[in-house]
Amino acid sequence: GRPPPARRPPPGRPPARSSPAGAMNHRAELQNAVRKATELLAKDPHNAKALRERGEAKRKLGQHKDAIVDFNAALAFQPSMALALAGRGAARRALRQLPEALTDFDAALKLQPHNSLFLLDRGAVRHALGQPAEALGDAEAALRLKPSFVAALQLRGEVKRKLGKHREAIVDFNSALNLEPRHVPALASRGSAKRAMGLRMEALADFDFALQIAPRNPAVFAGRGATRLELRMADAAHSDFEAALALDPGNEFAKWGRDASILQLETAGLQITLSGFQSSGLNTKFIERRRPGFAVSGYPTYWSINGTYFLFWCEKEERWKGNKWSNLQKVQQGSTAGFISAPVGADIRSATNPARGWHEYDGKSWVALPSAGVASVMSLKVNIQTVTLTGFARPALNTRYGERFKPRFLVNGHETYWSSDGQHFLYWSSKESRWKGTLATDLQRVQSGHNLGFIGAPAEEDIASPEGVRGWHEWDGVEWVYEEQAGVLTAGVLATAREVQQHHHQQ
Repeated sequence: GRPPPARRPPPGRPPARSSPAGAMNHRAELQNAVRKATELLAKDPHNAKALRERGEAKRKLGQHKDAIVDFNAALAFQPSMALALAGRGAARRALRQLPEALTDFDAALKLQPHNSLFLLDRGAVRHALGQPAEALGDAEAALRLKPSFVAALQLRGEVKRKLGKHREAIVDFNSALNLEPRHVPALASRGSAKRAMGLRMEALADFDFALQIAPRNPAVFAGRGATRLELRMADAAHSDFEAALALDPGNEFAKWGRDASILQLETAGLQITLSGFQSSGLNTKFIERRRPGFAVSGYPTYWSINGTYFLFWCEKEERWKGNKWSNLQKVQQGSTAGFISAPVGADIRSATNPARGWHEYDGKSWVALPSAGVASVMSLKVNIQTVTLTGFARPALNTRYGERFKPRFLVNGHETYWSSDGQHFLYWSSKESRWKGTLATDLQRVQSGHNLGFIGAPAEEDIASPEGVRGWHEWDGVEWVYEEQAGVLTAGVLATAREVQQHHHQQ
């Protein structure tokens, strides 16, 4: 069904000039500005304006520490210089000194409360600090002052995207791109929002265009790689993640993506078996979910055979945790809730060093269970999501359907599900925001935009959810008939495992 939102860090600001020649010219201009300011300072070392201008040029050249030295000197001579405060804040933000950057932007805004650029930069820092309401407030204030401020539209959209409000975010990204069609952060963020909504082919188009404009942007490579990975395009995804790492060797998301693409080429995922927990339902096999939209913080999740529980990597606590399926979206939006947790830093995917010593919440407190944790890790040869339908007037429809995810079977960027005899398939209708079922012979027509079908699920429902989506409609030849008990009998996986010999690294 429509996948829950997936989270990913936002891309950075676009380069000042998109062409190599333009970038070289801009760099030469900045170096010239440094020389001129240095000449002025040789004559007058107390020239606060020259110190500020040299610091700003150094900041734009990426010399952030040296820039801060100049900004400090300028402020020593002129403490109320708002541009120096804002420049130092921007340099500190680049160095990830976020609390200090926020202090600088607060001070700059006390001096110039209606400066839209200062508001934008403070909003970006607040966003990075995990203060979405405050970041949204700054973006809104900047847009009131300057309604066509592209970067502020981008920031507001990005904050909304991180809050899971993907449709609202896309409205902002569209507005930004109408004003500036080659704005790379808006393209990349819109691609991420579309990916989260399951519109992966549209997402690819955004990432492709962004890379035409900024061919050395590691975040965009990683975003496209993640989209390709969800489409089971493992070779292409691996190339994207390698490109991202060549540009940014420390990019943890790209490292995970590279490893995940290699694993996707080698296996159909992992099966992790847990044991030793007080709640018996947790002592079972957990299967890696490769269906789009099930990632948390960019990492895969692992689901119990009956789909009731899932394991996820909690970035804030740097550990794997477990929760109930109905809480997936909350977790993807930043919740750290869970009722089992692995030791900090433990890799639950390691077959050679099974992670033990977990904790379990008993309703009142966390209980240490020294022997609880991973019993075994297996590599899967087969890992197919299945749904079994029941209750329809056409008997042939009441059967098990298995997912097909190769590009030739995709519809609207989604996998399709095929009946055991290959005569019928289920597909996601973007026009109706629901799953529909039709004849196998209709595939090409459906892929070309026709909205065919004789059964339809309730709108916006995920047919692979463990609760079993009922209340479908069926076409009887004259009209659509509501069938209260018709729909999904069970959702599960068809998995075949073999033992894993290699060690899989967490990050």
